[in-house]
Amino acid sequence: MKPLSDIEAGSSIGRTSKRVSTEDARAISAELLSAVMSLIPDASVIADVEGRIVSVNEQAEDLFGYAPGSLAGLSVESLIPERVRRRHRLHREEFSADPQSRPMGAGLELTGRRRDGSEFPIDISLAPIVSGGEQLVIAAIRDATEQRKASAVQAELATIVRSSFDAIISTTLDGRITNWNPAAEDLLGFRPDEILGQHVTALVPNHALPVLEELLEAASESRYREALLTRWRHRGGYEVDASVSISPLKDQGPVIQGFCYVIRDNTERKKSEDDLRRMLEEEERLQRQHAMASEIRLVLLSDAPLSESLTFICQRACEFVGAAVTVICVKSSDGVRIVAGAGLDAELVGKSMPLGLSFAERVIDGGVPLEIAQRSEYSQVEVPEGFPDGPTFGVPIIVGGSVMASLTFVRAPGGPGFDTNMRLFAEALSAQAGLAFEIGRAQRGRAQMMLVEDRERIARDLHDHVIQRLFAAGLGLQASLSWVSEPTALDRISEAVDVLDETIREIRNTIFSLSTPNGGGQLLRSQIEAAVRQSRTSLGFAPSLELDGLSDEGVPNDLAPHVIACVREALSNVARHAQASTAQVQLKVVGGVLQLTVSDDGVGIGSTTRSSGLANLRERAQLLSGTFEVSSGGTGGTRLVWTVPIID
Repeated sequence: MKPLSDIEAGSSIGRTSKRVSTEDARAISAELLSAVMSLIPDASVIADVEGRIVSVNEQAEDLFGYAPGSLAGLSVESLIPERVRRRHRLHREEFSADPQSRPMGAGLELTGRRRDGSEFPIDISLAPIVSGGEQLVIAAIRDATEQRKASAVQAELATIVRSSFDAIISTTLDGRITNWNPAAEDLLGFRPDEILGQHVTALVPNHALPVLEELLEAASESRYREALLTRWRHRGGYEVDASVSISPLKDQGPVIQGFCYVIRDNTERKKSEDDLRRMLEEEERLQRQHAMASEIRLVLLSDAPLSESLTFICQRACEFVGAAVTVICVKSSDGVRIVAGAGLDAELVGKSMPLGLSFAERVIDGGVPLEIAQRSEYSQVEVPEGFPDGPTFGVPIIVGGSVMASLTFVRAPGGPGFDTNMRLFAEALSAQAGLAFEIGRAQRGRAQMMLVEDRERIARDLHDHVIQRLFAAGLGLQASLSWVSEPTALDRISEAVDVLDETIREIRNTIFSLSTPNGGGQLLRSQIEAAVRQSRTSLGFAPSLELDGLSDEGVPNDLAPHVIACVREALSNVARHAQASTAQVQLKVVGGVLQLTVSDDGVGIGSTTRSSGLANLRERAQLLSGTFEVSSGGTGGTRLVWTVPIID
């Protein structure tokens, strides 16, 4: 008979199995078999080759819910559900044909049935024995409910990890990667065989290591730390925006075995945030643009002079577009002239550029927006000192259906180009500038109508009252000649009559000028000649007059009164202060600019001299966006230069 230890080895669950053949088996007494059954810790059932239960221990009776002694003689199939009994018989027959210690139904999930009909998972280990010459089978049965639950939890957890949309990485305590789910492969591009065993820092750029270290410190201390945004290396060589959280891995105890990384792709989130930021910036830009457009409209509707409106548009354009310089240029037959600007010296306003050389002219002639990286590469006009020469964008200004000017933006060298938003806003500003030109025309037309009405009224008054009185006075003096015999008195009266006749002729010319609706350049020429002739009395000599480029349509009607007033004021100053013997008046129109020059050979102008007449000349020039200069003449005396732009 074999020792008891051999029997226990063959009947215990999970121990090394040992084949027991009929020839080698020795008879086991019923008393010894009963003692063995009582010592086995698991529920145990002994059955014969027919499957009838020969003996059970108390653990088996408790496990299946049977009363003591009630299982003897029953079929072992009574301990399993009906649906699996046929398969169980086949397994039992296979075991009887080749009896050896082994688990029953290896790889299968076995189910037991209690007396009350309830079912529960079981694990069974079988071992053959011989007792009293009879072949028996001892089955050790263990309730696998908790084991199956744990296995199910592990399987579920593995499924979750595999199915997660988030990348999940497990590492050892020293950072070696031990687990790599499919989402991690999708996110970072590495296959498991390429990355398992590598250190986790191989996936983290140097600049992102501080974030990883902060999270690892919190996980090592079992502190919760919310996910942080960082960057990870992709197998393709680029970096991926992702948020990461790190948790400690523990095995039913306080000791940390490793770490679990949960990495979430933030590319779409970051893209959404960037889109939202761009939308907010675009909304802010549109609000600023609308506010600026409203501000410009208020200026245009305030009856401000055209030059002031155009300058205001240029100033706002510099602020919004980020240009170093903004100018508005007008093309005429004589060249391209800068009529308004911002961000540059005011001396450039009023300057002209020759035809066929400038960037602004190309914009006007082309009639479409034009952008270049550097203006000097596209224009033959010399760039003034201190004037930026970076990215340049020009937009045509349309007035009355035709292009008459250009709006040009210039950025500093090396500055960025003009994006779509800036281009659209620039075109909107050009439309505002075109409206300013239209309003300027309307203002000049309204002023011209008022001027015509005033001229007609003055002409009526002169004709109906002044001429009649002068004519009556002349007739009275002529009638008095017959009463005077003194030769000297006769000469004086005759001279007075001649003066009255000359005055009447001049007044009639003035009436004719006032009555003409379009008093153009020829009338201006006549008025200037008359003003110069009239100054002979106060000067004591006749000043010289030179007119250059003055045509019938060369000077707008609303500018002519200013020119006449300036000629009279300048000659009056010569008569009062210069003590001169000669004076010259020069008026020329070149390149859309009118320039009046009055010079004399008098005592000159001192540095402390103050004159309300000179102040009047300066104010008129500023009102018309022009300039006024006073200097000493080349050979002594004084030289006055009054210059204003001509804007049609």
